[in-house]
Amino acid sequence: MITKVTKYVNEAGFVFTFNPIEDTLKIKKTKTGYTAKYLIQDTDVDDPCENDEGMGNFYHWKDMGREQLEKYCEALGYDIDTHEPNGKPENPDAVRIDKYEHSSIWYSIHGEGTQCRWDTSSTWAVWLPNDCLLKELKGLKGKARREKCIEFARQACETFNQWNNGDVYCTVKETYNAKKEYIDHESVGGYFGLKYAVDALKDI
Repeated sequence: MITKVTKYVNEAGFVFTFNPIEDTLKIKKTKTGYTAKYLIQDTDVDDPCENDEGMGNFYHWKDMGREQLEKYCEALGYDIDTHEPNGKPENPDAVRIDKYEHSSIWYSIHGEGTQCRWDTSSTWAVWLPNDCLLKELKGLKGKARREKCIEFARQACETFNQWNNGDVYCTVKETYNAKKEYIDHESVGGYFGLKYAVDALKDI
């Protein structure tokens, strides 16, 4: 059996297990050899909308099935067939979400993100707090509650955008002997956002 092996080698002769993001690569000499620390893109991250209780929920008016449409219309007080107001009040916790789509997809609070006549879908989705976030909202009323909902929704948009656009990373630390021969490595994934990942890399 023939196995293809890809190697990542820098000009100093270190062979890395993964393909480093070059600007993050740091090599340090130790008493017994060397360590190399760097970031790689994490391509095996679950959709945070499905696995992160702190995200709340996005409900969409199109392309996501009947259940999503029902929740979308209920949140905004729309008739499910006409998509027009049905006289019922809008959920005061609901936050309207725009979608900008041009080679990739970006969510933003309604009116805050890129506004393009052709590429921006206004109120493409609606965000609502889930049970976890409703507990955090308990006791908040009026303007304070509304501002908190918008804050949560904005954080959810940021996390979704990072996941959807490949802005998620793993930290990697590799150990070498004095001859620059590989010994072992450790890696941790799931860091959303480059700044957060770079800060985490400093601590390993």
